[in-house]
Amino acid sequence: MNRARPTDHPGGHPVPNNNKYFQMNIAIIEDEEMAVQQLKSGLTETLAAADFVAVIDTVEEAVAWLRTRPAVDVIFLDIHLADGSCFSIFQQCKMDIPVIFTTAYDQYAIQAFDVNSIDYLLKPVRKERLLQAMDKFQRLKNSNQVIITEQQLQLITREITKTNNFKRNFLIPYKDRLIPVQADDFAWFEIKGGVVRGITFDKKHFLLEESLDELAEALHPETFYRANRQFLVSRKAIKEIEYYFNGRFCLHLLPNPDEPVLISKARAGKFRDWMAG
Repeated sequence: MNRARPTDHPGGHPVPNNNKYFQMNIAIIEDEEMAVQQLKSGLTETLAAADFVAVIDTVEEAVAWLRTRPAVDVIFLDIHLADGSCFSIFQQCKMDIPVIFTTAYDQYAIQAFDVNSIDYLLKPVRKERLLQAMDKFQRLKNSNQVIITEQQLQLITREITKTNNFKRNFLIPYKDRLIPVQADDFAWFEIKGGVVRGITFDKKHFLLEESLDELAEALHPETFYRANRQFLVSRKAIKEIEYYFNGRFCLHLLPNPDEPVLISKARAGKFRDWMAG
């Protein structure tokens, strides 16, 4: 995805029940293309007219774009982005645009969202849930309550960063039994051909029901890092970092995967900070 790229106007579409929604300028900050397309499709059907003015997939690009003071009615914001948590956006620039959060994992501070004026959507986003969120957005907008406040941000961040919120154990189905595996036993997780596998330090392979996005949000961010769209790696598995072509990093892991694990140039700085943290 390119920074704040304009998108084609989808045209007017009738709202399922009425036409109370006027044309809205919408930004999507999300690093998964499928999730972007699902949101676009749902909003196009839900709103009388939706103009998607920007689609952004990293914290860095989101901060730069927000500093231009864009004219946007609402932002759909994924919690886990390609280069880190979305909450670091709030720490780097003033957010004065209404936000509706999205998350692939329902363990993320749902109670905190419920007691505040910011809504959330659980992926994959259902059409009826999206309509409810837009109804809530309109009501809160009319009462000037939809903008996230510093107090709300602190509450949500505190909930999300609680250690107990992160997954520490797996119970993995295998033939006619269940195998318990601790999260710290995994060296990395990978997706190949749409199948997610976890590889342990003793070279055992386990098929997992969770998506790589769900794992990235469920596991502690100080322990596991989303290297790219194919790999989620443990800090303990990284034995060496090699400078690679075009400003990228190549990770040398133990045990060694079948293919190179690359960090893009755009993520290299954040990865370096994470390793040094």
